[in-house]
Amino acid sequence: MHRLHPWSVLKLSLIFYFCLLLVGMVALTLFWSVVINLGLVDALQDEANKFGATVRINGGNLARMAFLVGLINVVLWSAVNVLMAFLYNLIADLVGGLRITLSEDDVTS
Repeated sequence: MHRLHPWSVLKLSLIFYFCLLLVGMVALTLFWSVVINLGLVDALQDEANKFGATVRINGGNLARMAFLVGLINVVLWSAVNVLMAFLYNLIADLVGGLRITLSEDDVTS
């Protein structure tokens, strides 16, 4: 019977989800630079001004908010993974776990 160690699951989950956060932040930065270079933000602000609304879009605030939401997701999903590891260990103790047998095929060349 193999057990999942919650501490190992936590460490691996934190690293994995933080790497996903970094990839997401790089993608968001690239997307934001394309939007700025195309002039979509200025066009949106001009259209809002035609209707009498004042709209200010600050990319720094958007990036900070995205990073904060990403950090919350890192913590949340890592906690979910640790909870799943605890549940697996509980179920494995009750029913005997999961046994996988691998065999080598004889391959002749």
